[in-house]
Amino acid sequence: MSETRPTPLELLSKTATRLQTRGPAEVIATIRNRLWRGLASQGEIALLVRDAVDTASDRPGLTFRRATVNDAGAYTRDVGTDSARTFRRRLTDRTDCYLVLQGESIVHASWATTRSAWTTELNAYLCPPPGDAYVYESFTDAQTRGQGIYPFALHHMCADLGRRGITRVWVGVEHDNVSSQRAIAKGGFHEAFQLPFRRRLFRVSLLPATGPRAAQAAAFVTKAPPR
Repeated sequence: MSETRPTPLELLSKTATRLQTRGPAEVIATIRNRLWRGLASQGEIALLVRDAVDTASDRPGLTFRRATVNDAGAYTRDVGTDSARTFRRRLTDRTDCYLVLQGESIVHASWATTRSAWTTELNAYLCPPPGDAYVYESFTDAQTRGQGIYPFALHHMCADLGRRGITRVWVGVEHDNVSSQRAIAKGGFHEAFQLPFRRRLFRVSLLPATGPRAAQAAAFVTKAPPR
């Protein structure tokens, strides 16, 4: 996902990077899964929210910070979902990438935007309310999963965003991703609403939102790119 819908050239660049860093088996499995799900499937994106207050604490051996364009090479090497070029282009005055490092290696990365995030599952943009931020596309290195690094990153992201004037932070997760849901809850987030959807022959239909803040969903999801 990115702030705007990736162009065909950007998708090609991302795929080439993923092939190089993660190998053909993962890329083929991802493409096969998307084709299969695009034919006929249904799912749900859960949105969770918390206040952007400082509840962060340090952990020995881990460094948390906002990424800069100088991290493009390390992101390509350790995360592998963006080329150096697409990574640099994604960093804007409204979209940041946050990193957790262990030594010189990136063990976690998450993106946060105050504008929009293109969401392939919904074939739409998720746009946080004015004054809020949306966290998305979170990655944790496989060898460090289960060590609380994602909640650690979420607490620090909320602290940093709060210091920059953000009121609330939102995060989305697929309903069947139980491990991420647990990590997000440990990061201090609580349920806001669910966005169910249905796919038929690669066309996505959005179904009525559910949950305690379902009334906010209509303003959160848009098919047109925001200005």
